[in-house]
Order: sequence, then C-alpha cells, then structure tokens
Amino acid sequence: PPPQAPNRYGLYGGRSLGSGHAGVGMELGFPFVSARGVYGVLEHLDLGLGVDTVYGLMTELRASARFTLLDSDNVSLALVVDGGHAFFLRPPDTEDKGARYLSGRRDWNVAPGLVASFQGDSPRAWRPYLDVRALMAFDLDPIQKDPLGGIPPAWKLDASVLVRLGAEFPVGEKTSYAVSLGGDFRSRSTDAEFMPTLSVGVVSTLF
Repeated sequence: PPPQAPNRYGLYGGRSLGSGHAGVGMELGFPFVSARGVYGVLEHLDLGLGVDTVYGLMTELRASARFTLLDSDNVSLALVVDGGHAFFLRPPDTEDKGARYLSGRRDWNVAPGLVASFQGDSPRAWRPYLDVRALMAFDLDPIQKDPLGGIPPAWKLDASVLVRLGAEFPVGEKTSYAVSLGGDFRSRSTDAEFMPTLSVGVVSTLF
C-alpha cells in the first residue's frame, strides 16, 4: 500500500497551521461547548474566531492568535492569546453558582499563555500538549454581597490560571480526535478556588 500522508497540524498544540492553511474544531465537555475556526496568515502565525458557551447560560465570542516560537520535527512551542466579550443569560445579582461561577468569565476576558506539544515520527503519531494561561476577567457590573461593603467599584479585574493537558489523535490525513482535561485556579472569592475541566472533540484541517 502507498505510505500514509502525515497528519502534523492541529488546533491545540504549539505548531501553527502554516500560511494559507485553515482548520476547524469543536469540543463538548464541562463547563464549555466550544467551536472555532483558524487560518494561517503567516508561516508561524494563526488567527482565529470561535465561540464558547456554558450550554446557553453564557455565550462568548472569542478571537485568538497563535505564534509558533519553536518548531522542530517533534517539539513545538507557541505563544497564544484569546479573548472576547461574554453574554450572560442572567444578571449577576440573580446568580449564585451559575454561569459566572462555572466559567470564571466576566464581561470581557483575555487569556495569554504558552502551549507546548510533542509528536512522534509516525504519520499518525498522537500529539500531547500542555496549555498554561493567565485569564484576566473584567467585570463591568460587579455586585456587593456584603451589606456593609459599601458601593461596589465601577469595574473589577480578577485573574485565574488555566491549565490544560490534552492530546490530538490523528485518524486521517486531516482529521483528529481531541481530548483535554485540566482545571482553573481562581483568585475570586465568590468562585471555586479550583474548577475542573474536561472536553472531547474533533479537529480538521480544511486545506
């Protein structure tokens, strides 16, 4: 049989798609359902658009960028950033442990970080990756739950550390399954100090 064409490009690792290449992906999990499209504008720079939703309770439109800093035959490292504006189904004063508590997101969110990935020499070698980011969440309508706390500020900034450990498993020249698990370490007193995450999905390079 003819040799298999290698599957080397995904959406979640450190290697960019390359100039002129496009990819799409979708993930289903907790707490998010996500979809995204990515296009390689330069050889080492991808730009993308996507949407995250907490099953309709929160929907966020997000823009993303991935710049590959290191790309060898087996190891890739990239600087990544994404962010956008979130729309919540319920106002903050009516929520207890709803979409804001689960997602850690607020009105505007920016998450820069680094992602490193590895892939073996086989055409269908799986691609494990580690994604570490700092989430900065801007709350434009903070509420004061302490009756003696005074008037809340006009806006509030909180930071979290997001850690994802996952892998893409190629099943063809352009398509891979994706699995991710991890957690968010949060500083906001009204949120859980640690929120686990889990997702499964599929990614594909279009051209």
